[in-house]
Amino acid sequence: MRRFFAAARALMAVGLLVAVAGRFQSYLSFWTARGDENIAADVANFFSYFTIQTSLFHAAVFALGAGFLLARPGPDPGWLGALRAAATTYTVTTGVVYNALLRRIPLDPGLEQPWANEVLHSIVPVYALLDWLLAPGRNPVRWRTVGWIVAYPVLWVSYTLLRAPRVLDEGTGNAWWYPYPFLDPNASAGGYGTVAVWVAVLAAVITAMASGLVGISRRRRGP
Repeated sequence: MRRFFAAARALMAVGLLVAVAGRFQSYLSFWTARGDENIAADVANFFSYFTIQTSLFHAAVFALGAGFLLARPGPDPGWLGALRAAATTYTVTTGVVYNALLRRIPLDPGLEQPWANEVLHSIVPVYALLDWLLAPGRNPVRWRTVGWIVAYPVLWVSYTLLRAPRVLDEGTGNAWWYPYPFLDPNASAGGYGTVAVWVAVLAAVITAMASGLVGISRRRRGP
């Protein structure tokens, strides 16, 4: 059982890295063909996506988790359980948000890469949840971990809302660039009020997800 989940985690880690690399390659080709003058800003935009950041983080956590399953018997150390709880929260939330809000938004021609989208937003989120529920070695995670899990999305939203109004979107010519439409105050009549509502909803979802995962970890497993 430990070897099976170790192999699955290693496969998911590689899948995430390949999907991110594939997305980056397609974006880089698109920017070059479009004639963008500031490729460095485009690259910074790419790595400012919550999905990209959390996918790279989860790839590292999957690799660590696979190594611990193979290297030692018994439960995971507490710090690894906290990292797994965080990574699982972010990945599952990303999958839910993408499939609920973003899947039907068309991409520019040249950026469509269905296989990478499915890996990042469907396959890995489903596996991550199953891994949390079924993989051996899971240790009870402390409740205070929920606060640490929520802290990163709060910092990410703060970074995004401070940075986005100062970044030129070379595709549209707008003097702003937001990674997701629900964070763009220019995309709705409600402006920042609408953004605040979305941020509150997503914060509640992430908090509920993290609390649920921590709660599951604290339930006693059967023999």
